[in-house]
Amino acid sequence: MKRRSYIASVTIAYAVGALFWVYFSDRFVESVGGSIGFGVFSTLKGFVFVAVTTVLLYFALHTAAQGPAEARPVLAFRSWVLFALLALLTLPVGLISYAVFRSASDTLLGERRGQLEFMTEAVARSIDAEVARRMLDAMPQAPQKPQATLLAIVTDGSAGFSRLRAFASLMGDSARVLIASKNGSGDGRWMIAGRQQALPEALTPLANAAAAGLAADVITPPDDVPLLVVAAMVPAANAVLIATVATADVVDDVRGVAFLSAITAAACLVVAGALTLLFVQRQRLRVALAEADQKAALHAAEERFRATFEQAAEGIAHLDLDGRFLRVNETLCALLGYGRAELLGRSYADVRPNIRTGAGGGTSREAVSSLPSGTVVEARGDQPHLTRAGKEIWLSCVQSIARDMPEDEGYIILMASDATARIVAEHHLTLAEAVFTNTQEGLVVTDLAGRITAVNPAFVAITGHGEAEVLGQNMRFLSSGRHDQLFYQLLWAALKDNGVWRGEIWNRRKDGTLYLQQTVISTVYGRTGAPESYVGAFNDITQARKSELEVDRLTRYDPLTGLPNRSLTYSLVEHALTREGTRCAVLYVDIEHLKTINDSLGFAAGDVVLRVSAQRIRRTVPEDATIGRYGADEFVVVIDGSEGPKEAVSLAVRLIEALAEPFAVEGIADLFVNASIGISLYPEDASDAETLLQHAHSALYQAKSRGGRTYAFYTDALTRDARARVELVANLRRALAQHEFTVHYQPIVRLEDQTIVGAEALVRWVTPEGEMIGPDRFIPVAEETGLIVPLGDFVLATACTQMARWRTAGLPCAFVAVNISAGQLNATDICAKTEAALAAAGVPADSIEFEITESMLFGADSGAESKLKRIAELGVRIAIDDFGTGYSSLAYLKRFPISRLKIDQSFVRDLPASAVDGELVRAMIAMARALDIEILAEGVEEAAQMAFLVANGCTFGQGYFWSRPLPPERFEALFSNTFGAAGAKSASR
Repeated sequence: MKRRSYIASVTIAYAVGALFWVYFSDRFVESVGGSIGFGVFSTLKGFVFVAVTTVLLYFALHTAAQGPAEARPVLAFRSWVLFALLALLTLPVGLISYAVFRSASDTLLGERRGQLEFMTEAVARSIDAEVARRMLDAMPQAPQKPQATLLAIVTDGSAGFSRLRAFASLMGDSARVLIASKNGSGDGRWMIAGRQQALPEALTPLANAAAAGLAADVITPPDDVPLLVVAAMVPAANAVLIATVATADVVDDVRGVAFLSAITAAACLVVAGALTLLFVQRQRLRVALAEADQKAALHAAEERFRATFEQAAEGIAHLDLDGRFLRVNETLCALLGYGRAELLGRSYADVRPNIRTGAGGGTSREAVSSLPSGTVVEARGDQPHLTRAGKEIWLSCVQSIARDMPEDEGYIILMASDATARIVAEHHLTLAEAVFTNTQEGLVVTDLAGRITAVNPAFVAITGHGEAEVLGQNMRFLSSGRHDQLFYQLLWAALKDNGVWRGEIWNRRKDGTLYLQQTVISTVYGRTGAPESYVGAFNDITQARKSELEVDRLTRYDPLTGLPNRSLTYSLVEHALTREGTRCAVLYVDIEHLKTINDSLGFAAGDVVLRVSAQRIRRTVPEDATIGRYGADEFVVVIDGSEGPKEAVSLAVRLIEALAEPFAVEGIADLFVNASIGISLYPEDASDAETLLQHAHSALYQAKSRGGRTYAFYTDALTRDARARVELVANLRRALAQHEFTVHYQPIVRLEDQTIVGAEALVRWVTPEGEMIGPDRFIPVAEETGLIVPLGDFVLATACTQMARWRTAGLPCAFVAVNISAGQLNATDICAKTEAALAAAGVPADSIEFEITESMLFGADSGAESKLKRIAELGVRIAIDDFGTGYSSLAYLKRFPISRLKIDQSFVRDLPASAVDGELVRAMIAMARALDIEILAEGVEEAAQMAFLVANGCTFGQGYFWSRPLPPERFEALFSNTFGAAGAKSASR
């Protein structure tokens, strides 16, 4: 065989054998349960081993073949020697493999032990909680023993027991999980739950140890099979949870690793020997090692820098000269609320908005260039920053320039720490100082002995003492002398017990004047909880107290007359009635015509009348009498009533005479007013103050109804009338809400031919009980209460609607007259309501006629006048009702657009017998004709009256002679009758 062929054949044979070894070693690793990672790693190392050893073998054989020709026969011997040397290497490789196996076994056993401990303890806690919960759910209905509950949990496999069993089975077929509890017989033996079998003696010590906490160990039972055992206590059931697994099952996985390690170690030995032969130049080896050491040191330095950078308590960042983050640590990320990836590459201006507004401390090139090179290398300051959530925080920042090389531009190192708490604390201190200096309350700080240590400007302003004068002085130097020793003893006792005292103290200013201060003294405690000083805060309330007294006087006394006001007068009357055996009389005095004086002469004149009236009343009544102003023009006098009504009558007469004397007001020398007085007696008329005053007020109305300037005593009839009036108002409101009102119509007749030309709409009230309430009862009440407005609106709308029906039916009714009250004319927009009612009914304006009284025209203002003119412009006719009974001022006949005059029935009633009434009626008819105004006579009841009116030229008539007011359906029937015959028949009656 040639030398080259031999070398090649030996090398190929070795390479093929080594490859087979790699293949079978991989299969072995798979067969013993090695992981895929180990298999891949083994394959790679095998390939490397084969390549290296094949090259080494080739060079060895080639070197051996370089000898002289006579030495070639020894080639085979040397080759076998080389293979023998390789075989001998397996011996130390075996030892190394065993060591590797033991180390891997211990490591794997420790790892599995930790896993089993963790799982066992977790399941034991879960079982313990489940036992406790089931026992608690069972109480008290069906008490259950812990062992029974535990057995149920083990049986159904709940509470993680099955998971522990599955976990243990992963470690090998020998894995077992059981629960043992103490024997109830008291012999201390552990019994396996669910079996009538005692716990093996080898496991008993570990079970006892588990009673004090988690226990684990490797034990060897009598069957010589070593076990890894973990035990955990289940306190609720007085039991232990035990998990066991054979150690052989645990370490089986590392057998293949051990074998692989042995082969790998052998390969490494061969490689190391070959490398030793190849690296013949020791100097290069030393240089290589030095370079490796340098790299290792550099790596270690980098690791130390990274640890320092990341674990620093302050936020650290590297920024380029454009202000963008290059590196940040977790502390800065936590401060700003960003993730590391979010900050990298972000501009520093995003978290420092004041950079955009030109504030200092930025990281732009201009800001960096402002740092002096080589001398001042850092800039410090507290700066506001924005977190990712938009919240502002303050960071204490230090910025410096760093350069890797002197010629580099470098980058910025930013170090930041949270200064928010410090800034807030400093702000609070500044604010507290500003409050102490600028508050309007006087503030003083003293030590525990009462010596002043600090005062604010308000203290100086209130007391008049300068700060330098009071420092070190005891607070006693401000004492006014108005408080006794007991006052200060109670003050210090409250400070000692409660730590605070509140109250009012009289003190003395520097100029000697006394002042009242509202004071709060608080104890300041130190960190140890012991008192350190006192702080007093006070206000000068001297003027405020005076103002309170003045306000109190104003709230209790009438500022105009100086008499007790309504509330105080009522209290005085109540107090007078509380005296045992008292008898008194209440005189309710009303000053009449005060409203007329205020309207005509002004409120100043009215005030003069009230003040003078109060003075005259005070002069007239006895000194022990109680006087009060109870209303705008009303006074109340309470006197002793032991002599009965006699004294009250005497005083009432004197008061009326005193108030009847002329008053002198500006512009009028003699101004006269009248006084009316109502009198009630206690206890004859009432038993309490409210009722007594109410009855006196009722008596006052009785006196005014008699014409005024007189007095009247209270009677039961007044109470009944007042109560009836109140009930009437309530019923009137209810009637409006429940539509109890209806409209009747009384015909208006042309006297010449006795034909119906129109009707007057008259409201009627029919209660649910069928009672008819006359207008004379409810109309005045409606006017007084303002209900006349909605009632008048109802009548107007109803009349318009009815007129529309009659027009549709073809009835010859030209118009409907509707009475308009003063309240409607003054308080509402009657023009708009009239237009709306006409439009809603669809009737022309001339089909409606408004009747207003003569007194309304006399009292009408410019607003009412304009309303009447606008109503006339709409086409609505206006008639004067009850003509001749008012103020008889004829000026309004040319001021207002009057279409008809209605002669009041008081002038028609006595016709034709009364010559006076006859002349008055003739005058009215003649005046109406002269003014081209239609004339109508009301209240015609007899044929003689009608004949007189016709003879004297009256155009229209209205009254019972023709018909009473009728409902619409009965009124319509009148058009089929001839009033000529009806009138003759009425005349005959």
